[in-house]
Amino acid sequence: MRSTTKELLIENALKTLGILAALAATTVAFPRLAAAGPASKPFPAGIVDLPGSISASTPIGPIYSHPWQNANVAGMRIRTGWKDIETQDGVYNWKLIDDCLALAATSGKFIGLGVIAGIKSPPWLMGADTFTDGSTTRNVATLTSPTASFVAADVGRVIDCDKFPPGTTIISRTGTVATLSAPATATKSGNLTFSILARHPGVPFHVLTAPDSGVMPVPWDPVVLTQWKAFVAALGARYDGNANLLYVPMGGFSQTGESYLATEQADVDYFNASAVAAGYAATVDFSAGMVAWQAVTKEIIDTYMTAFPTTPPFITVARPFPNNQGGSKALNAIVAWGVAKYPGRFGIMNSQLHATSVPGNFVNAAIYNNWLTQPTGVQFLCSTSTAGNVARLSNSPPWGSAPLLSAYDAINNSFTAAVNIGCRYVETYEVDVINPAYQTILATQGAALKSK
Repeated sequence: MRSTTKELLIENALKTLGILAALAATTVAFPRLAAAGPASKPFPAGIVDLPGSISASTPIGPIYSHPWQNANVAGMRIRTGWKDIETQDGVYNWKLIDDCLALAATSGKFIGLGVIAGIKSPPWLMGADTFTDGSTTRNVATLTSPTASFVAADVGRVIDCDKFPPGTTIISRTGTVATLSAPATATKSGNLTFSILARHPGVPFHVLTAPDSGVMPVPWDPVVLTQWKAFVAALGARYDGNANLLYVPMGGFSQTGESYLATEQADVDYFNASAVAAGYAATVDFSAGMVAWQAVTKEIIDTYMTAFPTTPPFITVARPFPNNQGGSKALNAIVAWGVAKYPGRFGIMNSQLHATSVPGNFVNAAIYNNWLTQPTGVQFLCSTSTAGNVARLSNSPPWGSAPLLSAYDAINNSFTAAVNIGCRYVETYEVDVINPAYQTILATQGAALKSK
């Protein structure tokens, strides 16, 4: 099979650096940290490569597709969606994850495995019919399927398909062609997978308000919660015993992998109303949505801790609601509760690392205040692949008032900030991990992270 451009880039970079050495042993030994507490695995530490999310259409691929053999890389963060793994109720596509762990064993790396619920929840949960014979034309707002049998009742229903913007709806139809509210983003002929939501009884869901995007169910809906807890239990039963799995970022209480649930007022209003309808009441400090969020988040964290008794689950801290709803207070309360209930096991990270990150910022304070006893880490805010990204990492205009740094200094200073905050690992975008100019940084800063 002919290699892709990305594969050739990675392979050539690795050869240039002289790190395509003999494969490591199939078992991996990591130093245990004294603060590891009851968990039997060591805290993850070092440089963690951050590739794109995996799915049935974009699996992890062969070993040369990613820098598994880069000596400066300690681990690989794997991201995927609930719908990509539990393709039908109780039916699991474990191969996507199995392949990642097999490569980790071959290359002597560890894995951080995060499965997103929220906007990656399975269509079957939301009463969908799914088809695999769709056709689209880029920039044309139609979807053709010989088997979908579009009916009048489908008008207004949401289409779940990666070739249309999230929340796209059917506005008219014939038997085999649906006219949609937004044009297709790509051309696909005859083999496109798509779902029509709410064709059958299912859980309520919400189309998020721009700039957020996606369709998600309510986390505290009892059916959603029961299904997600069953999934987490199955995930832990299969993978907790794997020595190469060193951390598990949690999901199920937010839109994505971070812990934010709503940022736009329309979405805040929706979740607050849903919480009131479910029997939650606002308090002096918290809106009804934040009361519900704290309750369901604690229940989900308990589920992860039971399912992964030897692997630390991590919360990726972000404000779940705006502060006028009690967002930061709710997040801080959850972190304090998790640290107290699960000493040495409750992992804390965020995905906002940049060159001016300091311990005093509330998402960093959660790490800094607990790193001596809890597993900790961080993810870069973005890569250095564009001038705009370098400005973001520098926190320079239009993102902030700090001076604009070179790409080299922006990434290096960000790593130093991570060490100062108390992080043990840094998830680093793959385009930076494979950059030959950054290998000395990765080696030096990786050692500093491991020394924490």
